[in-house]
Amino acid sequence: MMKKTFLLLPLLALAACGDEFSYPSQLEKQSQAAAQAAATPVDQILLERGASINGGNFQVLGPVKTSVGKPTAFHPAPTVADAEQKLRIEAAKLGADAVINAEIGDVGICPLSWGCRAASGTAVRLSY
Repeated sequence: MMKKTFLLLPLLALAACGDEFSYPSQLEKQSQAAAQAAATPVDQILLERGASINGGNFQVLGPVKTSVGKPTAFHPAPTVADAEQKLRIEAAKLGADAVINAEIGDVGICPLSWGCRAASGTAVRLSY
């Protein structure tokens, strides 16, 4: 019984990481896949640090939380641009035109990487 508990705990810890995690080398492929279903091209999804955009004319689609990591200690740390691109990819999956309250974190330690950069915000569809 004790062995099963020790094996289960790491799996539960990883499952608790509910965000979408990627390595920088995966972003281009993910961007292409998201573009097929997105109304707005992934590279054109706006990132806004504030809580409003488009004069408040938008529909909230939901929260977006993600992170980008480096696969080994020898790879460079993920850049702010990597995290922004991953945030756009996840927003595109929801059909968003923009992300408000966008936050890009500093590089830190995470369960699946030698170093990762988190990003979060709220995906919105702009009303015209």
